[in-house]
Amino acid sequence: MKTWSRLGVAVAAAALLTTACGGGSGSAPQAGADGLTTLRIAETAGAPLNFLTYGDEQGHFAKAGIDLEISSSSGGATVIPQLVSGDLDVAGSNVVSGIIAISQGLPIRMVAAGTSTADDPAQDFSALMVAPSSSVTGIGQLAGQKIAVNSLRNINDIVLGHQLQQAGLSYDSVQFVEIPFPDMAPAIQRGDVAAGMLIEPFITVAEGQGLKIIGRPYTDLRPGLQIGTYLMSEKLVGSDPELVTKFQQAVKATADSIAADPQSFRAALPRISQTDPALAEKVRINQWRGTTDRESLELVMGLMVDYKLVDAPVDLDQAVVG
Repeated sequence: MKTWSRLGVAVAAAALLTTACGGGSGSAPQAGADGLTTLRIAETAGAPLNFLTYGDEQGHFAKAGIDLEISSSSGGATVIPQLVSGDLDVAGSNVVSGIIAISQGLPIRMVAAGTSTADDPAQDFSALMVAPSSSVTGIGQLAGQKIAVNSLRNINDIVLGHQLQQAGLSYDSVQFVEIPFPDMAPAIQRGDVAAGMLIEPFITVAEGQGLKIIGRPYTDLRPGLQIGTYLMSEKLVGSDPELVTKFQQAVKATADSIAADPQSFRAALPRISQTDPALAEKVRINQWRGTTDRESLELVMGLMVDYKLVDAPVDLDQAVVG
């Protein structure tokens, strides 16, 4: 669990790119003949990507003068080298990966909030789950056992570490094992791991297979906890603050539209993400605010220091734009 994972590799690669390319060699975004400025953005497959696709489809970005060129990613730090090199204008990641990269001196900034969890624990889109036959009812019974997570040294470390502490266990009392979300429930069923940290729609699918929820990691740490963030390079933030503002406005407009009419977003899922219509009616919908929640960042950073993911908190006045 203490081994430096892909996150460290990605940060190191981004640092090398920064040195070699002088902070990014990509050309600055330009307005086209239609007056819209193209932004190349990568976002994590699943709910985060669905959010962007929906906002683009609903015209919120075009209204702000932006033409999104959207691509899917596996999330975390994998998109940071592309952002630093200038191959992306915006990177959708999570707050832990973003903070680690900034703490390493990479020239990037958080410009808007991505996914947050629900205020109601019953609607939390994360869940710690065990097999149907398991007698485990809480994380406190998992000492010395394996827990599946989608990636190491990520938001998982923070929320599960907090649950372990609340149960009277140390951060390293379990072994985190990296398993992709689609493969997680089968691994739990086989007994390869004792439990797994899943998100929607994989939770709803797993519940249909009899797996049991024994914890809500995101809301257990803080109801409404901000999980995701949008990152831009310092170069773009400094050279075109108006474009940054337009992007922030479009993200906020998308978030507000989903909050006002979540059923329309749910109804769009089969179209924008190829989600089965029956599953789309059951999945728990993420919460989006658009603006960065500094209380969430401060809480997460404190635990990152405790768990030695960073040496010290980053300066949010410098790290966050807006």
